[in-house]
Amino acid sequence: MSRNKDKKQEQEVVEESTTETVEETVIKPEETTESVEVEQPEVDELAEAKAALEEMENKYLRVQAEMANIQKRNAKERQDAAKFRSQSLATELLPVIDNLERALAIEVADEQGKNLKKGIEMVMETFNAALKSEGIDVIDPLNESFDPNYHQAVQTVPVEDGQTSETVVQVLQKGYDLKGRVLRPAMVIVAQ
Repeated sequence: MSRNKDKKQEQEVVEESTTETVEETVIKPEETTESVEVEQPEVDELAEAKAALEEMENKYLRVQAEMANIQKRNAKERQDAAKFRSQSLATELLPVIDNLERALAIEVADEQGKNLKKGIEMVMETFNAALKSEGIDVIDPLNESFDPNYHQAVQTVPVEDGQTSETVVQVLQKGYDLKGRVLRPAMVIVAQ
């Protein structure tokens, strides 16, 4: 009997081990499914990381381009500041030049007046040389066609013989420009 008991116990052990193997077999497909599910989030995380990296690279390139643009803009502003550094001084001196020109337009008869006029001419020549060295040019458009960018029409007159329409017939006040930038437009009378 004890042998029968032993056999029965062996059979039970075999059945239990078989049952465990079956359970393990059943569990194994679930484990495989879980491992696939684990791999899928890893793929998603990888795609998200790549997308984030690409976005950061784009931001980096944009910031780099913006910095380059800022540097170019600053360089241009420094060049313009150097180029037009004398603009405010020249603007302040233009009325002085106008007054010197008016003084030179006066006719004098005596020797003392001629000497004074000669001195004013020398001052005017010095002023003109200084303006020229700074790149300031005179806009004197007599008998030229009217250009609203450089001329300010204060009066119009009818066209006379030998004149064309839209022509400057008289300059009341000379204009000045600094390296292409108008400091003051010329005040003119235009034939229409």
